[in-house]
Amino acid sequence: MIDKIGVKTTIREMVAYRALKSGESEVVELARLNKELYEKGARPRDPTMVLFYDPKEEPECRREVLIPVDREVEGVATKMMPELKVAFLVFIGTSRPVESYYEELYRYIEERGLRPASGMCSIEAVYQPAEYGLSYGSLIDEDAPEHWSTEIMIPVEG
Repeated sequence: MIDKIGVKTTIREMVAYRALKSGESEVVELARLNKELYEKGARPRDPTMVLFYDPKEEPECRREVLIPVDREVEGVATKMMPELKVAFLVFIGTSRPVESYYEELYRYIEERGLRPASGMCSIEAVYQPAEYGLSYGSLIDEDAPEHWSTEIMIPVEG
């Protein structure tokens, strides 16, 4: 279900990041980065993100996992994400494939006379629900995916 769609300027913020190799799982690497940040005394913030430099469907798509942090963390790569003008779409749950939301967002961009900017293709941000319904031994709230929000952002020009 689409919650919001529009155009906005993102904020400039520091993120911890890790470039992914082909075949590496975004979920696993985000969990590892999050764990490392906590072990080093940092307090990561929502949302966890995946930055796609190339179209997602390309076999050798260059990707990074990103987690906002309030300071540099020794031994962890950090960088400042710049302000970006993006078209965005927020959806809740998993009732439709993410690709269908990309199609809607690209249609929205075209209808407004915008065009995707170069440099990166998209960012997917996942926001945790306010309350959890974790199974015994679970680290992810897979029992209630309808409570998770995902935001797709596509940098735009025009």
